[in-house]
Amino acid sequence: MAKIGIDFGTTNSLLVAFDKDKREFTYFNYIDNTPVPTSSTVWYHDNDVVVGDMAREKMYQLSGVDGHHFERSVKLKLANSESINIFGERVQPHKVAGQIINKLKEDSIQKYKANILDIDLNRAVFTIPVNFSGKSREELRRSAHEAGIEITTFIHEPFAAIVAYYFNKCHKNHTNVVQELDHLNSQYLLTFDWGGGTLDITVVQIENGKISEKGTSELTNRAGDKFDEDLARYVWSKFIDQKGKKYNPEYLEKIRIQRWGRLLSIAEKCKIQLSTDMQSEFILERVMENENIDIIIHRDDFTKIIESTVTDALNKIDEALKQAGIKDIDISSVLLIGGTCNIPAIQKAVTNKFGHRVVTVENPELLIAQGAAIISEMAWLPVLTKDILVQLSDDSYYPLFERNLPIASNMNAVKSETFTCVDHRGKNAKVIICEGLDQDAHKTLGIINVPLLGHDLFGDDIFVEAKINRDIVLHVSGYSKMSQGHKTPEQQYSVRKSCEINQLCFGLDIKR
Repeated sequence: MAKIGIDFGTTNSLLVAFDKDKREFTYFNYIDNTPVPTSSTVWYHDNDVVVGDMAREKMYQLSGVDGHHFERSVKLKLANSESINIFGERVQPHKVAGQIINKLKEDSIQKYKANILDIDLNRAVFTIPVNFSGKSREELRRSAHEAGIEITTFIHEPFAAIVAYYFNKCHKNHTNVVQELDHLNSQYLLTFDWGGGTLDITVVQIENGKISEKGTSELTNRAGDKFDEDLARYVWSKFIDQKGKKYNPEYLEKIRIQRWGRLLSIAEKCKIQLSTDMQSEFILERVMENENIDIIIHRDDFTKIIESTVTDALNKIDEALKQAGIKDIDISSVLLIGGTCNIPAIQKAVTNKFGHRVVTVENPELLIAQGAAIISEMAWLPVLTKDILVQLSDDSYYPLFERNLPIASNMNAVKSETFTCVDHRGKNAKVIICEGLDQDAHKTLGIINVPLLGHDLFGDDIFVEAKINRDIVLHVSGYSKMSQGHKTPEQQYSVRKSCEINQLCFGLDIKR
């Protein structure tokens, strides 16, 4: 039975199935016989909810009109505890996200009969950005549950992209792809993922069949959607220069706001056309009174509009390299993924930096979901890439969890240990949780201060329990064993201290 992977994106989402025996992907959204992602836009109107490409089109036409509410980029709101106001009703972000995921599943069944194609639609691997918080993962799991899908595990988006790229290169043969990645042992790859909402840059290294993150950086709110806005503002300023001087500024601004959705829609289409053509015509009839917008946009014009953002993106590459402790020359390959990487100016800028090492991926908007489907079908697991340690009083370290530990969604990694505290200063035992390699700490993840209950002349035993749950969140708690003498649960709880650690370094094991 083929398994599915889901790339739940900021602006677009995609569900893909992969069958290793047939060596083929199955898609569930097409335009002109070409598989494409589905828009992550949700349109609320007349007690109805519409999700997807139609919702995005209507957003351009009806945004700001009474009786119509649009939600975009809900993925960025998942970690936010604030609800969304939809016609006076408070709705949690995970509910909105659940409607998007449900749309992906429903389309696969209703339009493409996936339920009779021997495809498991009830379990999926979900991809996430490297910096996605534990809270966001928890909320995304709730969203998938709303759609009747169990998340088997989470995988970082750049790892999924690398897996899919080499799978396609190896003609979808899972044995060959493992061998191919073995040839890259100890080499560094860089993924340059520029979609509609954010730019995510990740330096990864392949070591002994495991893919691990070494450095990251991001550029938020300056991606494909921002380019649409920049192009629309450019066109509007040209229109004002040509025909707007006879109208007062307040009236012009009112018209701009009313027509902004249409301006964005046309700007997006021009942007896409400029990736293949040297010019595009921006036409909006009857923008006001008897006035029309009819402006030719040249590719060079668009390149100048986005020039400063592209420069900032290159600086972000340097930031990720610095974090990884390497230089440009150490990168063996650069994968350009995400729809925004179709823009020639971006391809040229990255190629100027890395030369022949830049790989322009065919259909980059499909790659991450393909990788998720492959990982789901192959049952490959995420693993810790660094040890989780407790710092001891002599500055040595005790390992709670060792690197390469599998952390799948259907199992919890649990470890408990008792430590003796002989220093009663401050009346607290400080439990310091660190992350590092070979029992050498590189980063402090969290600290809990456990009240000491024993007599000052004697040591106090501190019981520490750690658990990595299915959302790859580390929970650590500690308490004095003397608290077991407290009579009520409330008294025992008052001296139990804990912390939650959301950002663990984890990679992907493709050999296990």
